[in-house]
Amino acid sequence: MEKRRTCFFVTVALAISLMVFSNTSYSHASEDKRIIKGVFLDGVDVGGLTVSEAEGKIAEHVNGLKDREITVKVYENMVTARLGDLGLSYEMENAVNKALKLGTSGNLIKRYKEIKDIEQEGIDFPLDYSLDEGLVRELVAGKVTQFNIEPVNASVARINGEMVYTDHVPGKQVNVDLTVFNILDAVANGWDRNDIAMDAVMDDVAPLYTREVVEKCDTLLGSFTTEYADSAEGRAANLANGARLINNTVVYPGEIFSAYEHLAPFTRKNGYHVAGAYSNGKVIDSVGGGACQVTTTLYNAVLEAELEVVERHAHSMTISYVDLSRDAAISGTHKDLKFKNNTDVPILIQAYTKGRRITFNIWGHETRDKNSRKIKFETRVLSETPPPPDVIYEDPSKPVTYRKVTQAAHTGYSAELYKIVYENGMEVSRTLVNKSYYIAAPRYITIGTMETDPVETPDGAGETDNNESDDGGAVSDTNDGKQQETQENDNAEASEDDFMDDIFWDPDWEDEKLED
Repeated sequence: MEKRRTCFFVTVALAISLMVFSNTSYSHASEDKRIIKGVFLDGVDVGGLTVSEAEGKIAEHVNGLKDREITVKVYENMVTARLGDLGLSYEMENAVNKALKLGTSGNLIKRYKEIKDIEQEGIDFPLDYSLDEGLVRELVAGKVTQFNIEPVNASVARINGEMVYTDHVPGKQVNVDLTVFNILDAVANGWDRNDIAMDAVMDDVAPLYTREVVEKCDTLLGSFTTEYADSAEGRAANLANGARLINNTVVYPGEIFSAYEHLAPFTRKNGYHVAGAYSNGKVIDSVGGGACQVTTTLYNAVLEAELEVVERHAHSMTISYVDLSRDAAISGTHKDLKFKNNTDVPILIQAYTKGRRITFNIWGHETRDKNSRKIKFETRVLSETPPPPDVIYEDPSKPVTYRKVTQAAHTGYSAELYKIVYENGMEVSRTLVNKSYYIAAPRYITIGTMETDPVETPDGAGETDNNESDDGGAVSDTNDGKQQETQENDNAEASEDDFMDDIFWDPDWEDEKLED
């Protein structure tokens, strides 16, 4: 019985001493606000530290985590960024509060046991991490999306008299919202504090114009042909080259076609030769001469197809291969031919040359009533201005018998073009298409002034016929002149390697607003 009393008193004494010790420890922790031993915040040992001391240690820990990287993969492409550059931040107040509450609830024995268990086994409170959504979105939208795969519209070409269609190709596009969400979530939930790698969320993107739509382009909407039978070889080659550069161009609904964008640059490397062009009321030689007949022929095909003409300019002087107001000049970027596909189906421009004729066909989806409805274009001349007097140039190196017309005279005109619509043979509308003005230009003649000893010749020898070429080019009525013209034609037909750059192009012509 005595032994039992002794054991009881020993147990009570031990319990009292434990409670006293526990109360002393808790009181000390509470007063100094120290975290009990064995507590970790995000893997960092903060046991025995005050809150401010723990915060400093955690800050060092997080600074190291800011160098961790996140890599977003788009197929075989990688976009990588530091978490610190994406605004990595953390919230530790909740974890600290939990740590400070340890060993402070329940009776003294429970508290003591809790403290001892934590000291031996440890407890870790993870921190809450987050990224700046704005910076993450900037990364995804600015860098990740550069690897989007654009869809490819179906297309069409005219080959060997047949319409050849190609399939459309779907594209792939980064889903910015979902990719941003996944990045934010990867850091906020379940992050193991190491580098992060993930795939971007990709969406399929259908092209605007599938093969089903493009196959509706199967009807000839408009066609036009002009001739160049009397053109020199260089000019004829330029027309063939222009047709080649535009042939099989597809213009999708709403798009604007620019002739300059397809025909430029006017250089030998782009297939052009030297030929006549208008400049300040004169005809001169330039690389690409004749390109205006390309754009003029196309312009008339566009009119026949009833597409929307966005930009068109008349020549400075009249041309011979179409009626007044039916021409379309091209000169650098300040005179261009532009038209818009104002239909719901892609259109195809077919161009070719054959037998000194250039033809443009516009293919598309016909919605017009071709049986009862007809269109016609009519030129109306408003005024006519005769050419000024001839301009005579004297050449002291030529004999007085020499006379050469270097440019034909041009009459000036003011004209309008009208589109007339007939239904069942009756005119139902008459619309002004354009107004055109063409300057009058004199005939240019070069005569010789060098006196020579008289030489007896048969009657009629040495007389001139005053002939002029149809295109305003140089024509000589003397044998010397014919030899010179022949030599010039020979030069024009020579290969590119036979020409020097200064023969093909004079930089001063840039300021003269050439019309090829």
